[in-house]
Amino acid sequence: MIKQITIALVAALALIAVPGARADLTTCRTGPGCLNGTDSYDWTNNYGAPFSPIPNGSTATSNGGATLTVSLAGGGNGERRDQGNGWAGNFNPGDELFWTSSPGQGPLTFLFSNPLSGLGANIQADFFGSFTAQLQAFDINGNLIDSQIENGNSTSNGDGSAIFIGLTNDPGIASATFSLTSSSNDINDFAINQLDTVATPEPGFYIPVAGLMVALAFAKLRKARELRTSEK
Repeated sequence: MIKQITIALVAALALIAVPGARADLTTCRTGPGCLNGTDSYDWTNNYGAPFSPIPNGSTATSNGGATLTVSLAGGGNGERRDQGNGWAGNFNPGDELFWTSSPGQGPLTFLFSNPLSGLGANIQADFFGSFTAQLQAFDINGNLIDSQIENGNSTSNGDGSAIFIGLTNDPGIASATFSLTSSSNDINDFAINQLDTVATPEPGFYIPVAGLMVALAFAKLRKARELRTSEK
């Protein structure tokens, strides 16, 4: 009986401890509904009107009060642009953009004050033509958790066809890097729109769930024992 209880408890706790399945490529329009997101970063609220600088190393605050730190690999600053005001690309008209500037200062990395389990944004290369975008997510020790690659086509259509690249169901994301792996020109020159995020549940979230799973395991064993007793 002790062995049965131990096995049941291990099985129950395993359901709590094992992270969700690795993320599939997420392709959709930006917005909380896209990732079932819990928060987002508005670039206008943080950095002002189009043509305002986005300092390398600066911090931004989400609509929910979380913070991130901006890191541009090129060492220079980024810049605010809007689709239709400083950016003639294929985001939706009026989309508020984070541009890595020109010459490009990418790749663009965000370091998060609170761990995430998902994030994403629409992305476009500055130069028209085909390109390949990459999103990588890392844990607090800098280990790669997950990554996605998607092909896009940069145009001036202003029709919302800029590709979305995102990751979901990846608990423990401490930082994430947007980059281009190919482009018709400077691969470090690109823009993203609103950054949508999904928070990782706090540790306390798992405690009542674990307790419930353990209770169910004991109930199942008790019922099995009662059945065996009644059959004797």
